[in-house]
Amino acid sequence: MTIRAIEGEAEETRPLGREIPFLEATKKLLRIPLASFGLAVICIIVVSAIFAPWVVPHDPFAQDVNHALEGPSWTYPLGTDKLGRDTLSRVIYGARIALVVSIGAVGLGILLGTPIGLISAYARGWTDEVTMRIMDAIVSFPSLIIAVALVAVLGTTLMNVIIAIGVANVPWIARVVRSQALSVRERDYVTAAVAVGAHSRRIIGRHIWPNCTAPVIVQGTLGMAYAILTEAALGFLGISVPPPTPTWGNMLQFAFPLLDRAPLLSIVPGMAIFLLVLAFNFVGDALRDVLDPRLRGLIR
Repeated sequence: MTIRAIEGEAEETRPLGREIPFLEATKKLLRIPLASFGLAVICIIVVSAIFAPWVVPHDPFAQDVNHALEGPSWTYPLGTDKLGRDTLSRVIYGARIALVVSIGAVGLGILLGTPIGLISAYARGWTDEVTMRIMDAIVSFPSLIIAVALVAVLGTTLMNVIIAIGVANVPWIARVVRSQALSVRERDYVTAAVAVGAHSRRIIGRHIWPNCTAPVIVQGTLGMAYAILTEAALGFLGISVPPPTPTWGNMLQFAFPLLDRAPLLSIVPGMAIFLLVLAFNFVGDALRDVLDPRLRGLIR
């Protein structure tokens, strides 16, 4: 029997089956109320960030001390900071940094963590032991501490922040991929492919990896929420993207000394972080339910 014949039979027998079609998955996702809310929030923030130059009412960098610490008004819907900069405009531009960092960090984590998890699960033996012990050693440190250390070494630029948060994400992606790949590796179609002499790269790429994508998508969605929180924490500590570029974290840092005089300056970026993180968590939980083969029948 040829490799292609084995692979043809595998298409009919693999328990994880063909992936649920995109449109069907989207319809099921939209039937979940919390997921619909999360997607709506994400879409609003993404559209606002993309079209920020045309959406914002004022230049987010323009200073006007004559209007410093003003409350909400028709001119400044969310007030101004102590330099007279429009809070609404700065929050919208801050969404750009939050989204770029989250997408970039999660993408880097998946790019590095996926091959580590796949190779570790397929090779087993000492390769698996050494690789996973290194991942465990990294996980033993708080992710924020790792990000702080890397940013301190690399410097406070947007790319370095993405790298720092992405590297902290790698062990989590690797462990998720490995756990799924270990299960898939024992399936009959993988055993059959090995028996007929299929190359390891072909087995991993054609049989194992496609059946690991669902948990990676879920972990990636949840990882974006983590990346937003981490970037905000770095910004609050003053080691994220430096001013005057507005980020939600450095807006919180800038507003903290004025908490008693102008609480709105802290509430606005804090609510933006809360809503976006909550939205990604809602969508991530719903994706797990939609993509998990054991739960598909429970969602109509």
